Amino acid sequence: MKELFGQIGSYISRYGYKLLLCACIAIVGICITWLICFALKKILFKTRIDGAIVSFISSIVKIISLVILVLACAGILELSTSGLIASLSTLVLAVGLALKDSFANIANGILIITNKPFRRGDHVSINGVEGKVHSIKLFTVELITFGNVKIVMPNSTVLNGNIVNYTALAIRRCDMKFSVAYGSDMDKVERVLTEVATNHPQVLKSMKFSVFMESHDASAITYSLRVWCNNSDYYNVLFSMPRIVYDAFEREHIQIPFNQLDVHVCKDE
Repeated sequence: MKELFGQIGSYISRYGYKLLLCACIAIVGICITWLICFALKKILFKTRIDGAIVSFISSIVKIISLVILVLACAGILELSTSGLIASLSTLVLAVGLALKDSFANIANGILIITNKPFRRGDHVSINGVEGKVHSIKLFTVELITFGNVKIVMPNSTVLNGNIVNYTALAIRRCDMKFSVAYGSDMDKVERVLTEVATNHPQVLKSMKFSVFMESHDASAITYSLRVWCNNSDYYNVLFSMPRIVYDAFEREHIQIPFNQLDVHVCKDE
């Protein structure tokens, strides 16, 4: 034990200043890495680069900076960098075999950034999970649902699944159905729905909308109204139109049906 402490003391007395220098370089290097990542985010957020990609790039820069920092400290301590690199390569190989799925997520994250199936803030549905894209990271994609719940999905799951991007295009069609009672004036119903679509301020007048009878149901006749609007106005149109149609039907005395059941009683003679 005394011999061990003696060797440690001898090493410290010989390389003490280098250890102190390494500690200082490590602290300064970590601070510089943090500043670089902070400045990089500030710069990238001002460009046209998608905000979800910024965190991915920042993570890559951070890892590269830390590897350079470790090699610099090894050089100061007069350690063999070639041996260290060989050891790191062996370690990376072993870790890579153990974490092949994680590295697959990194590769898929790069493919997501390259192909750009979605951007930060896009409204998407991935394998049936719906929400807004919050960020793309080294291993995962984060979604925020409309109920403010964060969902973390592996990049492999995202890339290998079905991706529906609702906000990728500038305009979107809004499909709605309205029911009227049997016996209603069909021409009047079509005229009222046409007027509603024409007068709605967020319905695009440059795109042709359609009104047509879709089906004869058990207690009602169902009409379809299909209009076009800007993507940002989609939910405003979808949620405001039923009230507008209801008021228009009331003014024109068009009956909105409810489920009915006619019962005929036969009296035995």
